[in-house]
Amino acid sequence: SSLHELMNSLPLPLLLLLFCHVAYVTGVCRDTDTCIERVKEVVAAPRRFWFGEQRSALCSHRNAKSLECGGPPQLANFHSIASRLFRVKTYHSAYLRNLNIFPRVTYRASPGHYRACEHDFFSGNTSAVEADPDMEPVEPFRIRKRPEISWSELQFDDQYTIVFTDVGYATLNYLAVDFPKATKILKEYEPTENYRPSPNPMVVLIFRKGRVDVELPKSEEDFDLPQFMLKHELEDDLVGLSLIVASSDPFAIEKQRLRGKVDYCHSLLQKRLSSNPPRHHTILHRLPIDEIDSWISVSFDQHPMNANVCCQKIMLPKTSVFLDPLGDVSISALTTLTPPSISSMRITSSHSNYINYHRQTRNFVEFSNEKFSLAIVDAHHGHLHWLEVDIPSANLNAANGNGLTKADYVPLIPKKPSTCHSYLFVLLAQPASMETLEPFCEGMCENRKKFRLELFKQQHNLRLSALSTVSSCYDLPYAYHILMKDASQNRTMERRGKQRTSLHSPMSSEVCAAFHVSPHHKCPISSSSESILLFIPLLVTSSLLIFAHFF
Repeated sequence: SSLHELMNSLPLPLLLLLFCHVAYVTGVCRDTDTCIERVKEVVAAPRRFWFGEQRSALCSHRNAKSLECGGPPQLANFHSIASRLFRVKTYHSAYLRNLNIFPRVTYRASPGHYRACEHDFFSGNTSAVEADPDMEPVEPFRIRKRPEISWSELQFDDQYTIVFTDVGYATLNYLAVDFPKATKILKEYEPTENYRPSPNPMVVLIFRKGRVDVELPKSEEDFDLPQFMLKHELEDDLVGLSLIVASSDPFAIEKQRLRGKVDYCHSLLQKRLSSNPPRHHTILHRLPIDEIDSWISVSFDQHPMNANVCCQKIMLPKTSVFLDPLGDVSISALTTLTPPSISSMRITSSHSNYINYHRQTRNFVEFSNEKFSLAIVDAHHGHLHWLEVDIPSANLNAANGNGLTKADYVPLIPKKPSTCHSYLFVLLAQPASMETLEPFCEGMCENRKKFRLELFKQQHNLRLSALSTVSSCYDLPYAYHILMKDASQNRTMERRGKQRTSLHSPMSSEVCAAFHVSPHHKCPISSSSESILLFIPLLVTSSLLIFAHFF
């Protein structure tokens, strides 16, 4: 009761300060000696992280998952943080005999938006992150900015060298000298880019100022700590060590992707499809999602439009519309009138796991002999809209061409106005050429309607490599295209040869009624002359087959 009375008597600011202090104490180790002892235990543990001893058993059999087995090959035999740091198979505690500092590393997390794997993400967590050997794994996005570093008894006139290294991937993430007196940053801070689902440690090392001036290592991608210490005569000057344990997030996956090293965007798609599968994607439920090992980027060219249709104004810019399989994206059927551009980074399968999933150079894929098939099917019924086979890896890499067309492209257009329909884009790895495959009929004929993707895959021994999804909508822009086409065919222009000012027909009444406009509306269906000129090529190139199929 006396404690309760004391708490009630304290002012609110002091209570908040006390609460923050308690939270801080419970979040990190209590004092320097305790922290150092705990650090020594964690760095020596041989099974704590993804590179532990269990990795040998996981990765020795032929069906080993590359997601779990990838990593720097030069560190494959080192199973603890300490053994990877010092590159010794038999680690001894004497390596850390001079530790007397536990650096307090604090990240001031800030919210923010970012784009990864062609999807928009937002992180709203603003709580501070404290480095600690037993901390909960933190998302790389939250530790993307350089942290504050301090420790007890740190004096302004002291001079230390600070090193951040990602021991999982052997990278140098930060290097500063003469801290804190006249700090000089030799390597700007970068967070760990942990793409795998297992936690990954980044180590903070504090060295006393040595006799030799510290230089930036030649290789930041394969940071060799023992070599760094020997070169700068720091063998006896390692006095502080702390750990930052990171999970994975799309931010880190995209960073690896942009660097051309690892592309694991497909893991996000697999996770999404496993946790929240689309209910109406009948075909998707029949595919082995666990086979997916790559990502495809699909884009359509959207033409500009400035028009009036069904009593509404439409303005579309000229742009490229990218699909977003992570986010149920919907696009106008108008953009699907011409085939999409499709790309995927590929690499030969004749090398080790690490090379397969760590693209060392973007030109390396040019030498791959792998070939792929691309199929676009109706996600509900499986109707075949496009089939390309024998697509070379180089073409997928550069998106500069396709393979052999076995089924001509049929636009992705729902039958009814003001409705949407789902479609699948499926990339399949081929064991052999499919040049002798019989071509399919033109247009959406009976043969295409009977197409079964899962049977086609099984018959030709294909492997599911990547997929994407989209909902195509019969919206107002596509309605405008159809009504202009109908008006042209029926010769109902009010002023032939001049700008179209008013177009009205039974079809326009039926189409606009689907968009909740009165069947008896007299709204003009018009566009600027510039918009008409832009759409003339579409009107000419869109075959009568499309019109007949959907009406």
